[in-house]
Amino acid sequence: MAGQNTTFSIGGWYGTVPGVAHESLADVCTILDSFQTPFFSSAPKIKVSDVVFSWSVDTLMTPSTTSQLEASAFVVSANTDPARLTNLCQVFRDDIEVTDRARTINPAGIRDFYDHQVMKGFKFLARSYESWVFQKYSTAAATTSATATGNATTAPTASNFRGFSIILSAVNTTTSAVATADIIALSESLFNAGAEPDSMWFAPANKRQFVAVLSANSGNTRNIAAIDKPMIQNVDVYESPFNQLYAVITDRFIPTATVSSSGAGYYIGDRAMAKVAFFRPPQHKPLGKVSDTTRGIVLMDCSLMLDHPSAWGAVTGVINT
Repeated sequence: MAGQNTTFSIGGWYGTVPGVAHESLADVCTILDSFQTPFFSSAPKIKVSDVVFSWSVDTLMTPSTTSQLEASAFVVSANTDPARLTNLCQVFRDDIEVTDRARTINPAGIRDFYDHQVMKGFKFLARSYESWVFQKYSTAAATTSATATGNATTAPTASNFRGFSIILSAVNTTTSAVATADIIALSESLFNAGAEPDSMWFAPANKRQFVAVLSANSGNTRNIAAIDKPMIQNVDVYESPFNQLYAVITDRFIPTATVSSSGAGYYIGDRAMAKVAFFRPPQHKPLGKVSDTTRGIVLMDCSLMLDHPSAWGAVTGVINT
């Protein structure tokens, strides 16, 4: 029987001659990946005028309850001087090369392969920054400022959250999981330091632990109108015992670990105090033709400006269970 075939392939299932049928290819190219970058997208942006930049922080004197004698001798108070914090900008870059043949063909869902790679490059920069800002800092000596190292062969490395002396609290090693006691303890430390945190930042696995802990607590029960009938298994706002109202944010790029690791954990901080500092904003630089290819780079030169290290804190050592 003509046209009967049990072999199926693109454009070749009909009859015994392969490739006689018009193939059906949707004019769509779908990218399914984690491209949401809540910190990089929402953090305040500032412009710095040099690769190395600085700002100052200061503290108030400790309160005194001592009564002062009338007309007593003048004694200089133990005032403190401002301290300078520094950071430096590092380059995030994606190098792109596409052949002219690839740009000439008619791909599904893509108008131009080079432009498509440039679009992906900008998303790569944002994802790279988001991953960098929450990772454990590799230079232990940099506790309050970035280490301005770098030369012709070694790229300078900026300081992220963990590169500054943010308030760190180790997880309770009994369970090494997210626990309200650890959240409250860190919230108390931030409160005592004078910080006004407004957000908690969890990796997806740790957010799951957080919701499970609160859901198991009868104090989390809510009455829902029968007409609505939703089943909600989420916590997007949390208020600490110190009247700190936190937006609970899930970020795919916060490190997790299956065994105890000081690099894994979750963060609490004041979003207004953490800024993305741009020396050069995200940009595309065409490099022109090279033989039968088109080259270009997508880059940004930026860093983190943390107004005061004590405005942020982290619970470390959390295990992803």
